[in-house]
Amino acid sequence: MKGKFSRRGGAETSATPTSDGSRIPDEAAGGVRLAALLPGARFVGCDDLVVRRITDDPDACRRGDVFVAVAGDDGDGHDRAGRAMRRGAAGVVAERMIPTFGTPLCLVPDARHALARIAQALHGDPATRLRVIAITGTAGKTTSAWLTASVLAEGGLHVGVLSDLGCLDGDGGAPADSEYRSPLGLAGWLGRCAATGCSHVIVEVTSAMLAAETLAGVPCDTVVVTNLGRAHLDRHGSARAYRAITGRIVDALDDRGALVVDVDDPRAARLAARRGGGRVVPVGLRRQGTLGAVPLERGLDGQTFLLRHAGDSAVVSVATPVASYVRDSLAAAAVGLRAGLPLSVVARGLEAAGAIPGRLDRICRGQDAHVFADCPTSGRALATTLAGLRRLTRGRLCLLVEEPALRRFGDPRRFHDRAARWCDECLTVPADVLDAEAGSRPLAAYARIDRLLAGLGAGDCVLVVGRPLPGGGDPGDPDPGEPRMPLAVLVDAWMQLAHPAAAPFPGRRAA
Repeated sequence: MKGKFSRRGGAETSATPTSDGSRIPDEAAGGVRLAALLPGARFVGCDDLVVRRITDDPDACRRGDVFVAVAGDDGDGHDRAGRAMRRGAAGVVAERMIPTFGTPLCLVPDARHALARIAQALHGDPATRLRVIAITGTAGKTTSAWLTASVLAEGGLHVGVLSDLGCLDGDGGAPADSEYRSPLGLAGWLGRCAATGCSHVIVEVTSAMLAAETLAGVPCDTVVVTNLGRAHLDRHGSARAYRAITGRIVDALDDRGALVVDVDDPRAARLAARRGGGRVVPVGLRRQGTLGAVPLERGLDGQTFLLRHAGDSAVVSVATPVASYVRDSLAAAAVGLRAGLPLSVVARGLEAAGAIPGRLDRICRGQDAHVFADCPTSGRALATTLAGLRRLTRGRLCLLVEEPALRRFGDPRRFHDRAARWCDECLTVPADVLDAEAGSRPLAAYARIDRLLAGLGAGDCVLVVGRPLPGGGDPGDPDPGEPRMPLAVLVDAWMQLAHPAAAPFPGRRAA
């Protein structure tokens, strides 16, 4: 995918640095008046507050900044406002009265919402100059985001992407590993995308971002909800609370926006009622909506399906074998059609996307068995992948899991129940399996991996879950002090040693 979305347009924009390291356009550097921006705000010690820089971190506050007191995982900002004022804060935004000793105070109903709204205003409300496509759901967000980017880029549009895999603005190049999930980070990246000529920006939106009101001040042209399952209960408390928070994304749609929803998922489909009279684009495999797909051929080597819309159809062939990839393709296709692209262009964009890094990467070193590396972010995503592979695997389906990755899947008993349902064998591998001073447990784990891989046959399939493969090249040996080798790299290296590449011209001597 490197360089695919680098069609740059637009002009350079001068900017002023902010306290979080992002940059504010000079036209907004004169300040934002909170009385106009936040109509429900009340002021203590002043009639209005002009903001030029903001922060919610008291230790990052600089003289002249306005501090926003947000309650977060690391404590309540109201209790830390004094630290910000001692560092020179020019004002405080808070939800309740606190002693400010003469520093102007702005009282708002929701400090999180205020922080996000102010951040967007300081960057010149960049979302109003872009078509923002927000993608959320329990599983499939990242794949849907990059498939959507590929479809829009195939149609000649200038696309930015803000995703777990990295962020791209209109300058293109390789995705940058950057924090976009905070209100300040999102505003900064949207500003960069607008300044570098993007017409569309795809934002992968987590439930944590919605709980933090990060999309306040970001009108969305399209919202995609992939599915809604049980996830992140440690953060949100219950499945019902998680679904309620995820449903907030519908409120981010602008008046002419469209909601793309998978009608095969009844929980996601209920969000259509929340949209009221707004436009809803239903997609599905079992229940064919406005846009549907029919499988033509599917195997562990890949799949071909027929994309159908309004009497038109197009054949799509991709290397990723599972049905969930087709669901994600339908979401991307719906966005492309909404952008006015022909179905044939949409199909080419889906095929051009190639493999999504960390999403069923294929490990192929000439072995008979099929081996995939995956980085699922929830138990639901893992279960969906295992179910898809089980249907396609004639022989054994084996699961290798990095021990630290188990934290993503919640209750360990639920994880093992899932593994037992779909897999013939499941190995949990300690992180120090290749350490030079590994003890008996890691050595025993490596011996089990060795036996499993050596016993694979032509009809077998292995799914390796953990950190992704590096982006190309020989994995080599990790340098001292570097993070431990991902399990996927260990399996790839084993396959490479067990199945050495044949000489291109056997029997010939080099000159």
